[in-house]
Amino acid sequence: MKYDNESKKSPELEQAIQEITDLLAAMTKEQRLAWFKRTMYAEPLAFIREIDGTVYAVRSHFQPDAGENITEKIGRILSKPSL
Repeated sequence: MKYDNESKKSPELEQAIQEITDLLAAMTKEQRLAWFKRTMYAEPLAFIREIDGTVYAVRSHFQPDAGENITEKIGRILSKPSL
């Protein structure tokens, strides 16, 4: 795996992500859904939707005195290059 100089991910984090990815890849759809249900945060998520067989869960927290609004924040996040 190639590491970008600007990447903040450590090799240990990359390894943990790869192990989870391998674990999930070996599971059936039902097993993956059960795994995600077991490992989700206890508090409710703000948004859950399935698109083309992939379940997306979005949860956000915003500071009332933040320097950017929700539209600016989402724009900033979406404009970041993919890893």
